[in-house]
Amino acid sequence: MRIKNEIEYVIRILLYLTKYGNNRIVASNEISDAEAIPHLFSLRILKKLEKKGLVTIFKGARGGYKLTRPGSKITLRDAIESIEPVICIKDCVNEPESCPLRRGNCAVNRAFSEIQNDFISKLEAVDFQTLADETYGE
Repeated sequence: MRIKNEIEYVIRILLYLTKYGNNRIVASNEISDAEAIPHLFSLRILKKLEKKGLVTIFKGARGGYKLTRPGSKITLRDAIESIEPVICIKDCVNEPESCPLRRGNCAVNRAFSEIQNDFISKLEAVDFQTLADETYGE
């Protein structure tokens, strides 16, 4: 399993906005340049972040982006779910009927369910303010 580049870019954007966007609106090209993200790709990601309720878009000449809440209230789970609406390591965990053989009634399903629950809990425990503080060394 591998985290997609798109999710990595979401994380970079949220880190940047947490660190540098607290008291101001940040232009998309500033974010793209600072975080080495192709500009058009960052615009698409920012739109997804708006749909998920994580950023507000300000239009116009002085437009840009701002977090809808403090970085301390945004988790890695929020970031991932802005791209992947459902975190699922194996289909049978969320949809037992997808397994034609055992319908989720097996040791593998139980093990993956526990692993998935632990993974989601760990994602929920990590907020962007903490990540930004550690990443930017302040």
